[in-house]
Amino acid sequence: MNLFDKNLNFLRGHDPVLARKVEAFQPSGAVQVVNSKDGHPVPQVESVSLHSTYRPVEEAVRLLSAFALREGETSVIYGLGFGYHALEMLKRGSGPVTVIEPSMEMFHAFLSAVSIQPFLPRTRFLIAEPPAKICARTGNPAQWNILQHAPSMRISQDYFKRLETGRGLSGYLKSRSLKILVVNPIYGGSLPTARFCASALENLGHQVRSVECDKFDSGFFSLQKVTRDKQHAGVLSNLFMNLMGEITAAQAAEFRPDLILSLAQAPLSPEAIERLKVLDIPIAFWFVEDFRTLTYWKEIAGSYDFIFTLQQEPFLAKLKAAGAKNVHYLPQGCFPDAHKPVALTPGERKAYDADLSFMGAAYHNRRKTFPQLLEYDFKIWGTEWDLQSPVGAKVQNGNQRVSTEETVKIYNGGKINLNLHSSTYHEGIHPDGDFANPRTFEIAACGGFQLVDERSELAELFNAGEEVITFNSIGDLKEKITYYLKHEDERKSIAQKGQERVLSEHTLEHRMNEMLIHVFLEQFEKLQQRVDRRKEPIDFFIEQAGVDTDLGHYLEQFRGVPQFSLKTVTDHIAKGEGALTQTETLMLMLNQLVKEEV
Repeated sequence: MNLFDKNLNFLRGHDPVLARKVEAFQPSGAVQVVNSKDGHPVPQVESVSLHSTYRPVEEAVRLLSAFALREGETSVIYGLGFGYHALEMLKRGSGPVTVIEPSMEMFHAFLSAVSIQPFLPRTRFLIAEPPAKICARTGNPAQWNILQHAPSMRISQDYFKRLETGRGLSGYLKSRSLKILVVNPIYGGSLPTARFCASALENLGHQVRSVECDKFDSGFFSLQKVTRDKQHAGVLSNLFMNLMGEITAAQAAEFRPDLILSLAQAPLSPEAIERLKVLDIPIAFWFVEDFRTLTYWKEIAGSYDFIFTLQQEPFLAKLKAAGAKNVHYLPQGCFPDAHKPVALTPGERKAYDADLSFMGAAYHNRRKTFPQLLEYDFKIWGTEWDLQSPVGAKVQNGNQRVSTEETVKIYNGGKINLNLHSSTYHEGIHPDGDFANPRTFEIAACGGFQLVDERSELAELFNAGEEVITFNSIGDLKEKITYYLKHEDERKSIAQKGQERVLSEHTLEHRMNEMLIHVFLEQFEKLQQRVDRRKEPIDFFIEQAGVDTDLGHYLEQFRGVPQFSLKTVTDHIAKGEGALTQTETLMLMLNQLVKEEV
């Protein structure tokens, strides 16, 4: 076995996702390798050596002698080369090190020439990752302690420039309140996601308005029943879509947002999107669906400025071929304000307690699989089940829609939450399943234990076997149900680790922040000009009170607070100690008068 294969095997044990990407990569030979005078391999790109061709290790020692390792900050290296400087950093400190390398070609050459074992497990390699993704998912960029590897910086100037812009944008978004218009779908599984996205953006400090297309659902469904004639039905559908587009345009003209975000199945036609572009702001679309099942994306791909998806290749390539301008992978997430552990009453405990629980619709693969699980204490919630069948007898809600609040109780009540992703044509598990559904994150956020069918993207999101447990066949599923019902301590430990992971990396606040960085990375300066020209509410109130008045001085402490309002002041007063000042008393009196007026 050659060095590359040994390194790849070793990498699989620490970062299987990166190992899979390396394995799929076909090197072009752009990186040449020469030996230094003292025998160490040195990479060269277009005759530029990335380390000393005499003594690369001594060069790394000199580079690190001028670098201060600081407690509480993330040590980040810009550029890998063959890692001599990274090894020196590992020797000098005890903490983890993150290496950002824009070239998979370079990393492939590195694995062919240098043993990776001394780098792991303390080194996190971020290879050929988009700068926006790195800034959103690698701690707080403001707390990076950066070592720049000058030769790597020179050969990848544009990449590292964008990375630095992303760092600045990340900080800017924490201190400024953007105005974001969210366009809801009329109905369907993505409607709760749209509502959670709006709330997550508000939690991040942004001003959000939703176009509540779901309020027109009865009209939409009524139109479907008017005629069976396809031509007339198409005309009616287009008229309805035009109406939704006009409603969105009207709200956008009034709200003047910095971004319009549309969720899957939102009723915006290409024509409506084009009319919205007169606002000269980015219009983004989050397609939180399976592209193989819902194919309308082909019609709108070229209209949106940005498209975010739950699936990577081949979907990203298909979107680009259909005319999409900017496409990015953005997996689902949870909303911890809603998805959380809850204390069940005795009555709720009786209703939701089960050895095996499932919440979801009666897709084909589930109808075929669940009859094999009837030997367990199995409870099902969801819609479209045949209530007269043996499986239907396990359905607890009579096919009625289940609210988010009840879903959370289901996830809290079951000993094992079954998470079998839907398929309209498989008999059981989709062998090529390539995205994680919202349930994966929501169960974890509730502190629930889950068994989830294997998905190709899951390894990038969770440590399977430690944070979630996967199954690859019905036989495997039944074995694991039996095992984990007998091992409560293991269930609780795995559920706790899964909850910690999802809350630290996979909330919708994380997703919305990453989306904003992607959207505004290339137009950061334009965003700053637009937002900084807009007078914030606190600026208006200070101006009206008078900068040099007692009230003006009091309000100064709230400058920079996003979405300032009277509630901001009263909440601040409630957290204070000691006697109230005259200004604080007046504010509380004003708040009371406003409440009485309402």
